[in-house]
Amino acid sequence: MVKDNIMKQTDGLFHDIFKEIAQEYPELEANSQIIDIGAANLADRPQNFDVVVTLNLYGDIISDIVAQIAGSVGMAGSSNIGEIVSMFEAIHGSAPDIAGKNLANPSGLLNAAVMMLVHIGQPDIAAKVNNAWLLAIEEGIHTGDIFKAGVSRIKVGTKEFADAVIGNLGHLPEKFKPVSFGKAKKIIIPEYKKIIQKKELVGVDIFLDWTGNDPNELGNKLKSLSNDLMLKIITNRGVKVYPDGQPETFLIDHWRCRFVSKNALIQQEDPSYHPISHKQIAELLLKLDSAGFDTIKTENLYYFNGKRAFSLGQGE
Repeated sequence: MVKDNIMKQTDGLFHDIFKEIAQEYPELEANSQIIDIGAANLADRPQNFDVVVTLNLYGDIISDIVAQIAGSVGMAGSSNIGEIVSMFEAIHGSAPDIAGKNLANPSGLLNAAVMMLVHIGQPDIAAKVNNAWLLAIEEGIHTGDIFKAGVSRIKVGTKEFADAVIGNLGHLPEKFKPVSFGKAKKIIIPEYKKIIQKKELVGVDIFLDWTGNDPNELGNKLKSLSNDLMLKIITNRGVKVYPDGQPETFLIDHWRCRFVSKNALIQQEDPSYHPISHKQIAELLLKLDSAGFDTIKTENLYYFNGKRAFSLGQGE
Protein backbone atom coordinates (compact mmCIF):
# COMPACT_ATOMS: atom_id res chain seq x y z
CA MET A 1 0.00 0.00 0.00
CA VAL A 2 1.45 3.31 -1.11
CA LYS A 3 0.44 6.81 -2.13
CA ASP A 4 2.54 6.97 -5.28
CA ASN A 5 -0.18 8.74 -7.23
CA ILE A 6 0.83 11.80 -5.18
CA MET A 7 4.18 10.92 -3.57
CA LYS A 8 5.65 9.95 -6.90
CA GLN A 9 9.32 9.89 -5.93
CA THR A 10 9.41 8.42 -2.41
CA ASP A 11 6.39 6.12 -2.53
CA GLY A 12 7.07 5.54 -6.21
CA LEU A 13 10.53 4.18 -5.41
CA PHE A 14 9.07 1.93 -2.70
CA HIS A 15 6.50 0.60 -5.19
CA ASP A 16 9.17 -0.06 -7.82
CA ILE A 17 11.28 -2.03 -5.33
CA PHE A 18 8.19 -3.97 -4.21
CA LYS A 19 7.48 -5.05 -7.78
CA GLU A 20 11.13 -5.94 -8.30
CA ILE A 21 11.28 -8.14 -5.18
CA ALA A 22 7.87 -9.70 -5.93
CA GLN A 23 9.29 -11.18 -9.13
CA GLU A 24 11.67 -13.24 -7.00
CA TYR A 25 8.68 -15.00 -5.38
CA PRO A 26 6.39 -16.08 -8.26
CA GLU A 27 4.54 -18.48 -5.94
CA LEU A 28 3.13 -15.51 -4.00
CA GLU A 29 0.27 -13.37 -5.28
CA ALA A 30 1.30 -9.72 -5.11
CA ASN A 31 -0.80 -6.68 -5.90
CA SER A 32 -0.83 -3.04 -4.91
CA GLN A 33 -3.41 -0.57 -3.65
CA ILE A 34 -3.39 3.14 -2.95
CA ILE A 35 -3.29 3.52 0.84
CA ASP A 36 -6.66 5.34 0.97
CA ILE A 37 -8.76 2.55 -0.52
CA GLY A 38 -6.37 -0.08 0.84
CA ALA A 39 -7.10 0.99 4.42
CA ALA A 40 -10.84 0.97 3.66
CA ASN A 41 -10.61 -2.55 2.19
CA LEU A 42 -8.57 -3.68 5.17
CA ALA A 43 -11.27 -2.49 7.56
CA ASP A 44 -14.07 -3.97 5.45
CA ARG A 45 -12.55 -7.28 4.31
CA PRO A 46 -9.51 -8.08 6.47
CA GLN A 47 -9.76 -11.76 5.50
CA ASN A 48 -8.55 -10.84 2.00
CA PHE A 49 -5.12 -9.85 3.29
CA ASP A 50 -2.27 -12.08 4.41
CA VAL A 51 0.66 -9.63 4.53
CA VAL A 52 0.62 -5.88 3.96
CA VAL A 53 3.86 -4.36 2.69
CA THR A 54 3.95 -0.61 3.18
CA LEU A 55 5.99 2.35 4.39
CA ASN A 56 6.57 3.07 8.07
CA LEU A 57 4.03 5.88 8.51
CA TYR A 58 1.20 3.99 6.81
CA GLY A 59 2.15 0.82 8.65
CA ASP A 60 2.00 2.60 11.99
CA ILE A 61 -1.56 3.68 11.22
CA ILE A 62 -2.99 0.49 9.73
CA SER A 63 -1.39 -1.74 12.37
CA ASP A 64 -3.66 -0.03 14.91
CA ILE A 65 -6.62 -0.43 12.54
CA VAL A 66 -6.17 -4.18 12.12
CA ALA A 67 -5.54 -4.67 15.84
CA GLN A 68 -8.78 -2.85 16.61
CA ILE A 69 -10.60 -5.03 14.07
CA ALA A 70 -9.32 -8.04 16.01
CA GLY A 71 -10.75 -6.60 19.21
CA SER A 72 -8.39 -3.99 20.62
CA VAL A 73 -5.20 -2.06 19.95
CA GLY A 74 -3.97 -3.81 23.10
CA MET A 75 -3.97 -7.22 21.39
CA ALA A 76 -1.16 -6.99 18.85
CA GLY A 77 2.57 -7.34 19.18
CA SER A 78 5.21 -6.16 16.75
CA SER A 79 8.75 -6.99 15.72
CA ASN A 80 11.46 -4.73 14.35
CA ILE A 81 14.07 -6.91 12.67
CA GLY A 82 17.53 -5.50 12.03
CA GLU A 83 20.74 -6.92 10.62
CA ILE A 84 22.24 -7.27 14.10
CA VAL A 85 19.68 -6.20 16.71
CA SER A 86 15.93 -6.89 16.80
CA MET A 87 13.30 -5.33 19.05
CA PHE A 88 9.88 -6.65 20.01
CA GLU A 89 7.10 -4.56 21.52
CA ALA A 90 3.35 -4.04 21.69
CA ILE A 91 2.03 -1.89 18.84
CA HIS A 92 0.39 0.60 21.20
CA GLY A 93 1.96 3.44 23.16
CA SER A 94 2.77 3.62 26.85
CA ALA A 95 -0.80 4.63 27.88
CA PRO A 96 0.36 6.73 30.87
CA ASP A 97 -3.26 7.51 31.79
CA ILE A 98 -3.79 3.91 32.95
CA ALA A 99 -0.26 3.10 34.09
CA GLY A 100 -0.16 1.28 37.43
CA LYS A 101 -3.95 0.86 37.59
CA ASN A 102 -4.12 -2.84 36.65
CA LEU A 103 -6.21 -1.96 33.59
CA ALA A 104 -3.93 -2.52 30.59
CA ASN A 105 -4.34 -5.52 28.33
CA PRO A 106 -0.95 -7.31 28.40
CA SER A 107 -1.74 -9.28 25.22
CA GLY A 108 0.23 -6.98 22.92
CA LEU A 109 3.40 -7.35 24.94
CA LEU A 110 2.83 -11.07 25.38
CA ASN A 111 2.35 -11.62 21.65
CA ALA A 112 5.51 -9.60 20.98
CA ALA A 113 7.33 -11.96 23.36
CA VAL A 114 5.98 -14.91 21.35
CA MET A 115 7.49 -13.37 18.20
CA MET A 116 10.78 -12.92 20.04
CA LEU A 117 10.84 -16.55 21.16
CA VAL A 118 10.34 -17.73 17.59
CA HIS A 119 13.05 -15.36 16.38
CA ILE A 120 15.64 -16.60 18.89
CA GLY A 121 15.00 -20.24 18.03
CA GLN A 122 12.53 -21.34 20.71
CA PRO A 123 9.37 -22.03 18.65
CA ASP A 124 8.06 -24.75 20.99
CA ILE A 125 8.06 -22.41 23.99
CA ALA A 126 6.51 -19.69 21.83
CA ALA A 127 3.67 -22.04 20.86
CA LYS A 128 3.15 -23.04 24.49
CA VAL A 129 2.73 -19.40 25.53
CA ASN A 130 0.57 -18.54 22.53
CA ASN A 131 -1.80 -21.47 23.09
CA ALA A 132 -2.14 -20.59 26.77
CA TRP A 133 -3.09 -17.06 25.74
CA LEU A 134 -5.61 -18.32 23.16
CA LEU A 135 -7.21 -20.53 25.78
CA ALA A 136 -7.60 -17.58 28.17
CA ILE A 137 -9.32 -15.59 25.42
CA GLU A 138 -11.47 -18.62 24.56
CA GLU A 139 -12.51 -19.04 28.18
CA GLY A 140 -13.93 -15.51 28.21
CA ILE A 141 -11.32 -14.11 30.59
CA HIS A 142 -11.07 -10.60 29.18
CA THR A 143 -9.60 -7.26 30.14
CA GLY A 144 -11.81 -4.19 29.97
CA ASP A 145 -10.86 -3.18 26.42
CA ILE A 146 -12.26 -6.41 24.92
CA PHE A 147 -14.89 -7.28 27.55
CA LYS A 148 -18.37 -7.63 26.10
CA ALA A 149 -21.39 -8.50 28.21
CA GLY A 150 -23.05 -11.70 27.05
CA VAL A 151 -19.87 -12.88 25.32
CA SER A 152 -17.13 -12.50 27.91
CA ARG A 153 -17.28 -14.61 31.07
CA ILE A 154 -15.31 -12.42 33.45
CA LYS A 155 -13.75 -8.96 33.38
CA VAL A 156 -10.22 -8.96 34.79
CA GLY A 157 -7.26 -6.66 35.24
CA THR A 158 -3.73 -6.92 33.88
CA LYS A 159 -2.44 -9.16 36.67
CA GLU A 160 -5.45 -11.49 36.67
CA PHE A 161 -5.27 -11.97 32.91
CA ALA A 162 -1.55 -12.75 33.11
CA ASP A 163 -2.26 -15.26 35.91
CA ALA A 164 -4.89 -16.93 33.72
CA VAL A 165 -2.38 -17.33 30.89
CA ILE A 166 0.19 -18.76 33.29
CA GLY A 167 -2.38 -21.21 34.61
CA ASN A 168 -3.12 -22.38 31.06
CA LEU A 169 0.48 -23.20 30.17
CA GLY A 170 0.63 -26.72 28.79
CA HIS A 171 -3.02 -26.71 27.70
CA LEU A 172 -4.49 -26.19 24.24
CA PRO A 173 -7.52 -24.16 23.15
CA GLU A 174 -10.54 -26.17 21.98
CA LYS A 175 -12.36 -23.70 19.74
CA PHE A 176 -9.39 -21.77 18.41
CA LYS A 177 -6.93 -23.67 16.25
CA PRO A 178 -3.86 -24.50 18.36
CA VAL A 179 -0.69 -22.75 17.24
CA SER A 180 2.41 -24.61 16.11
CA PHE A 181 5.46 -22.81 14.77
CA GLY A 182 7.18 -26.01 13.64
CA LYS A 183 10.76 -25.38 12.61
CA ALA A 184 10.36 -21.63 12.28
CA LYS A 185 13.54 -19.92 11.17
CA LYS A 186 15.03 -16.68 12.33
CA ILE A 187 14.42 -13.80 9.93
CA ILE A 188 17.69 -12.87 8.29
CA ILE A 189 17.99 -9.40 6.78
CA PRO A 190 20.19 -9.52 3.66
CA GLU A 191 23.25 -7.32 3.77
CA TYR A 192 22.57 -3.97 2.18
CA LYS A 193 24.73 -3.29 -0.84
CA LYS A 194 24.89 0.36 -1.73
CA ILE A 195 24.60 1.14 -5.43
CA ILE A 196 26.59 4.15 -6.57
CA GLN A 197 24.74 6.25 -9.13
CA LYS A 198 25.73 9.25 -11.20
CA LYS A 199 24.35 12.30 -9.41
CA GLU A 200 23.77 15.64 -11.14
CA LEU A 201 22.58 18.85 -9.49
CA VAL A 202 20.08 20.47 -11.87
CA GLY A 203 18.09 22.92 -9.77
CA VAL A 204 17.05 24.14 -6.36
CA ASP A 205 13.79 24.82 -4.56
CA ILE A 206 14.15 27.85 -2.30
CA PHE A 207 11.41 28.26 0.29
CA LEU A 208 10.70 31.82 1.37
CA ASP A 209 8.70 33.34 4.20
CA TRP A 210 7.18 36.32 2.37
CA THR A 211 4.20 38.27 3.69
CA GLY A 212 3.13 39.76 0.38
CA ASN A 213 0.05 38.51 -1.44
CA ASP A 214 0.87 39.13 -5.10
CA PRO A 215 2.73 36.22 -6.75
CA ASN A 216 3.58 38.36 -9.77
CA GLU A 217 5.27 40.92 -7.54
CA LEU A 218 7.34 38.18 -5.91
CA GLY A 219 8.14 36.58 -9.24
CA ASN A 220 9.33 39.83 -10.79
CA LYS A 221 11.55 40.58 -7.77
CA LEU A 222 13.12 37.14 -7.91
CA LYS A 223 13.68 37.32 -11.67
CA SER A 224 15.58 40.56 -11.22
CA LEU A 225 17.91 38.88 -8.71
CA SER A 226 18.68 35.68 -10.62
CA ASN A 227 21.51 35.95 -13.14
CA ASP A 228 22.94 32.50 -13.80
CA LEU A 229 19.80 30.69 -12.65
CA MET A 230 16.27 31.07 -13.99
CA LEU A 231 13.08 31.22 -11.92
CA LYS A 232 10.91 28.44 -13.33
CA ILE A 233 7.86 28.35 -11.08
CA ILE A 234 6.48 29.53 -7.74
CA THR A 235 4.01 27.40 -5.81
CA ASN A 236 2.02 28.15 -2.68
CA ARG A 237 0.41 25.31 -0.72
CA GLY A 238 1.42 23.05 -3.61
CA VAL A 239 -0.45 25.11 -6.22
CA LYS A 240 1.24 26.94 -9.07
CA VAL A 241 0.85 30.70 -8.59
CA TYR A 242 3.58 32.04 -10.91
CA PRO A 243 3.69 32.38 -13.82
CA ASP A 244 0.04 32.36 -14.90
CA GLY A 245 -1.48 31.59 -11.51
CA GLN A 246 -5.16 31.78 -10.68
CA PRO A 247 -6.31 34.86 -8.71
CA GLU A 248 -8.70 32.82 -6.53
CA THR A 249 -5.88 30.70 -5.05
CA PHE A 250 -5.74 31.04 -1.25
CA LEU A 251 -2.21 32.11 -0.31
CA ILE A 252 -0.09 31.76 2.82
CA ASP A 253 3.35 33.18 3.67
CA HIS A 254 5.21 30.01 2.59
CA TRP A 255 6.43 30.16 -1.03
CA ARG A 256 8.37 27.52 -2.95
CA CYS A 257 10.51 29.07 -5.68
CA ARG A 258 12.14 26.70 -8.18
CA PHE A 259 15.33 27.82 -9.92
CA VAL A 260 17.00 25.92 -12.77
CA SER A 261 19.69 26.49 -15.37
CA LYS A 262 18.93 29.07 -18.03
CA ASN A 263 19.77 26.35 -20.54
CA ALA A 264 16.97 24.09 -19.28
CA LEU A 265 14.33 23.17 -21.85
CA ILE A 266 11.30 23.83 -19.69
CA GLN A 267 8.62 24.22 -22.35
CA GLN A 268 8.65 20.52 -23.25
CA GLU A 269 6.04 18.08 -21.95
CA ASP A 270 8.85 16.36 -20.04
CA PRO A 271 11.27 19.22 -19.22
CA SER A 272 14.99 18.66 -19.73
CA TYR A 273 17.34 20.16 -17.15
CA HIS A 274 21.02 21.08 -17.28
CA PRO A 275 23.62 20.87 -14.49
CA ILE A 276 24.15 23.81 -12.14
CA SER A 277 26.70 24.33 -9.36
CA HIS A 278 26.49 24.77 -5.60
CA LYS A 279 28.31 28.05 -6.09
CA GLN A 280 25.43 29.36 -8.21
CA ILE A 281 22.97 28.43 -5.46
CA ALA A 282 25.13 30.08 -2.78
CA GLU A 283 25.40 33.28 -4.83
CA LEU A 284 21.64 33.36 -5.33
CA LEU A 285 21.04 32.89 -1.60
CA LEU A 286 23.36 35.82 -0.85
CA LYS A 287 21.40 38.00 -3.28
CA LEU A 288 18.12 36.98 -1.64
CA ASP A 289 19.52 37.83 1.77
CA SER A 290 20.79 41.22 0.58
CA ALA A 291 17.34 41.94 -0.87
CA GLY A 292 15.72 41.25 2.51
CA PHE A 293 14.15 37.87 1.75
CA ASP A 294 13.75 35.35 4.57
CA THR A 295 14.92 31.96 3.28
CA ILE A 296 13.37 29.12 5.29
CA LYS A 297 15.16 26.22 3.64
CA THR A 298 16.46 24.88 0.34
CA GLU A 299 16.02 21.54 -1.40
CA ASN A 300 18.43 20.60 -4.17
CA LEU A 301 17.04 18.94 -7.29
CA TYR A 302 19.00 16.04 -8.75
CA TYR A 303 19.20 13.60 -11.61
CA PHE A 304 20.35 10.08 -10.73
CA ASN A 305 21.71 8.11 -13.66
CA GLY A 306 20.05 10.61 -15.96
CA LYS A 307 16.61 10.16 -14.37
CA ARG A 308 14.75 12.98 -12.66
CA ALA A 309 14.63 12.36 -8.89
CA PHE A 310 12.22 15.12 -7.92
CA SER A 311 8.55 15.78 -8.51
CA LEU A 312 7.24 18.40 -10.88
CA GLY A 313 5.07 21.04 -9.28
CA GLN A 314 1.35 21.29 -9.93
CA GLY A 315 0.93 23.01 -13.28
CA GLU A 316 4.64 22.64 -14.10
